[in-house]
Amino acid sequence: MRNANYKFQVKACILQLAACSFFLASCVLHLATASAVHAFFVEAQGLKTTSALKIIVIDPGHGGEDTGAIGPSGVKEKDINLEIAKKLEKLILQKMDVKVILTRTDDTFIPLEQRSAIANKSKADLFISIHANAAYRKGASGVETYFLSFDATDEDAKRAADFENAIVSISNKKQDNKNADDLKSILMDMAQTEFLNESSQLAEIIQENLCQTMRRKNRGIKQAPFIVLAGAAMPAVLVEVGFISNAKEEKRLALPQTQEIIAAAIFKGIIKFEDILRSKMGYALE
Repeated sequence: MRNANYKFQVKACILQLAACSFFLASCVLHLATASAVHAFFVEAQGLKTTSALKIIVIDPGHGGEDTGAIGPSGVKEKDINLEIAKKLEKLILQKMDVKVILTRTDDTFIPLEQRSAIANKSKADLFISIHANAAYRKGASGVETYFLSFDATDEDAKRAADFENAIVSISNKKQDNKNADDLKSILMDMAQTEFLNESSQLAEIIQENLCQTMRRKNRGIKQAPFIVLAGAAMPAVLVEVGFISNAKEEKRLALPQTQEIIAAAIFKGIIKFEDILRSKMGYALE
């Protein structure tokens, strides 16, 4: 009888030890899992707070006494540019954790060279200049996006740059032509060397989104010597959102709905470009 009780007690002890071992193993596993999960979320939170873009400068072309192009019914390019820029700013602030700076927020004249200087001073990650096109051919239509080059892609690109650059005279800054040309060449070379590829990528993405969203004629990605882009120490593009000289496009561009569509298309381009930057910089996509 005693022998039977002894055996029963031994078995009970063994079972208790087994139970304790199982409990300890479970605790160890739980702690290891909790530690791993905690580490994962800490890492994930760190990635979420990391952004490839911190500051974006939006440049509404023209302003003040510089009206830009004027449409057949009197719509001014400077007004279209500002409305689109403000709508784009609103979208970015709503959906991205970045700072947005507009080179002008009202009908004010800002010299061309000061616009990229604003971007440089603020250490911006992107510079996007918004414009509406014009042509002698009343039927000219479509959208095109530019990045910097000392040589224009074609005659149309050269005329566009000449028109946008002509406003330099309004600032009443008389400089020696040779020195000004030399300085412009140096600035353009600097911008091309460091940011040519990224500017090209940004232009391609924005152009693609504009054409798909607006369903307008794709006039392509072009290069031209725009002074407003010269010296920008970051990826920089100039977007021609349509031809204000075309009566139909002028009417369309003046509509708030069209301006919102354009802003949304440019915004999508910014998001896609940021994804590319994150991949290059080793960040995980959210």
